[in-house]
Amino acid sequence: MKNKFTAFFSSGLWIIVLLALTTVGVAFKEIIIPLANGDFTRTIGDGVHVASYDFNLHPLLINRKLLVASGNSKDGLNALTNPRLLTPAQVSNINNARRDAGGFMQGPDRVVGVVIHGQARAYPLPMMNWHEVCNDRLGGKAIAVIWDGFCDTAMVVSRRVNHQILRFGYSGLVYNGNALIYDQQPNVENESLWSPIAGRAVAGPMAAKDEKLTALPCQVVTWRNWKSMYPQTTMIAGVSTLYTAYRKDVYGPYDHSLAGPRYAVKPLWSHRHGKLKSSLILLRIKHHWRPLGFAQLFARQNRAGVVHLKLAGVPVVLQCFKEPQWRTVSVISPQQLPTAYGFLFAWYAQHPTDFAHY
Repeated sequence: MKNKFTAFFSSGLWIIVLLALTTVGVAFKEIIIPLANGDFTRTIGDGVHVASYDFNLHPLLINRKLLVASGNSKDGLNALTNPRLLTPAQVSNINNARRDAGGFMQGPDRVVGVVIHGQARAYPLPMMNWHEVCNDRLGGKAIAVIWDGFCDTAMVVSRRVNHQILRFGYSGLVYNGNALIYDQQPNVENESLWSPIAGRAVAGPMAAKDEKLTALPCQVVTWRNWKSMYPQTTMIAGVSTLYTAYRKDVYGPYDHSLAGPRYAVKPLWSHRHGKLKSSLILLRIKHHWRPLGFAQLFARQNRAGVVHLKLAGVPVVLQCFKEPQWRTVSVISPQQLPTAYGFLFAWYAQHPTDFAHY
C-alpha cells in the first residue's frame, strides 16, 4: 500500500485529481448553489442592441433614435444600497493605511453633499464613477444619489414615488447623452426606465402613469470643503474591493478633451456663448430649471467668492470655490432649492426652453 501511495504522488497524477476536485468545488459553489437558491442570473444587455436589455418599452415617451446602449450591460455598474458609513476620522485612517496605493478619498476629491433634517452625508464622485446610483436613507428620507460621468451630472432625488419606495439601478442604456436608471422590480415586465435629467419615467409602467422624480437640494464641492462646512458629516464607505479602482481618473481625459459628447444628443447646443462641456449649477425655481454657468458666476463673485442673484423673483446667494483641480459652486441660500449639476450640452438637450435667458 505504501508503494502504491508513493507511486501515485511520484507519477504526478495527484495534480490532475486535485485540479478535478477544485473544478468540481468551484462549479458547485458558483453554479449549483446559486441555482438552488434562485440567485443565478445571466448578463442582460450586450452593450450594443437596446432590445437585448429586455426592458419594457411600452409606452416609450422619448425619441427612439436617441435611445442607445452604453457599451455596458444592465447592472454592469452595481448600484449601492444602504451603504456602510464612515466618519471623517475613519476616512483619514483609511487614507493613511492606503497611502502607498494612492489613498482612499482625499481632500481635493469632489463629493455630492446632502443635508436632510440636519444630517449631512458625502457621496464621493471617484466612488460614484463605479456605481452611478446610491440608494440610501438620510434624515429619515429615502433618497437616490445619481451620477453620470459622461455628462458630469450629479443630482439627488426622492425614492418615494406615488406612495412607493423604489430602488434604482444602472440600466446600461443612454438617452440623449444621459445614462438612464431603472426601478428594480421582482418581475422585469414591471420595471421602468427613468431619465434623471428629464426627471421622469420614460418607458414602462411608470411612464404609462406619467410618474415624475422629485429633485432635492445637493451640493458638489470638494471633500475638504464639505467636511469643513459639516464636521459631523458621514461618508459612504463603498466597496472595499474597489478601493484601488476608485483612485483611477475615469473621466478626466474625456472631460478635458475637445471632443464632443460621447453619445448622440439632440438638440445640440450651437450658440457662441458657452462650450458644450461648460459646467453648470441648476436651481429648480417655479417648476423650471434655472441654469447658471460656472464661468459667469466666477466672473461675478465678490472678494469672498459670493454671488448674489435674483432668479424668477427669488433672491439666491451662491458660494464659489476655486480649487487647484476644480471650480465648484454651492448654494448658501435658500438652502431648500432643488439643485443639480452637469455639462451644458446634456441639460440643454432635454430642457432647451429653460435656456432662453442663459
